[in-house]
Amino acid sequence: MSPQVLNPEQTARANRNNALIMRRLASVGNAPVALAVGCDESTISRMKCEKFLEFARILAVLDLKVVPIDMRCFNERDIETILHQARRWMEHVQHIDQLSDQLDWSD
Repeated sequence: MSPQVLNPEQTARANRNNALIMRRLASVGNAPVALAVGCDESTISRMKCEKFLEFARILAVLDLKVVPIDMRCFNERDIETILHQARRWMEHVQHIDQLSDQLDWSD
């Protein structure tokens, strides 16, 4: 069985995944990661070159991506729906006084 090649979108996602992993690892350092997973720093160092990219590719094939913990992910279709509704509502607003008439500021 021949290996399947990633499509361009998966390749791009894998590269972004790997870049984020490498940046975070550079900021944290090998030692804390090695300690957390129970291996030597040298093992983490060796893994950086090949295994982390391989893992990033696996994530891309699974349609997953790496994001910082403080980021939130939202469904693009949901955001488009919200933006569409907001644009439709704003089409009817001609003056700022209309906002105060429609919103309850007493809270």
